[in-house]
Amino acid sequence: MTPAARPPMKLSQELIAILAVGVTLTGLQVTLFVSLRGEMGSMETRLRGEIGVVRDEMRGEMSVLRGEMGSMETRLRGEMNVLREDVRHDIDALRLDIQDIREDVRQLRDKLLVPAGGA
Repeated sequence: MTPAARPPMKLSQELIAILAVGVTLTGLQVTLFVSLRGEMGSMETRLRGEIGVVRDEMRGEMSVLRGEMGSMETRLRGEMNVLREDVRHDIDALRLDIQDIREDVRQLRDKLLVPAGGA
């Protein structure tokens, strides 16, 4: 039999209903996919914008912190220089005291070592 000679196929009402439901579900899936894709795209755009804002805020805060740390470092260096000078002054004073004590000890030794009859 040739294709033109075949009798036409008849679909049952149940099969037609099942196919209609399938087509409807496929259409709903496509619609949902397109809708979700659009929503995800807009969410991505919003998130990128928010990330940019947060990044800019963080950069600003980091800049402020760098400035504060720089001024703190300068202040600490100044304080360290003052303390270093105070320590040097104290060490110099101790050296002078030690020299005075050594001189006093020499003089005392010289007095004690002088023969009793020679004085």
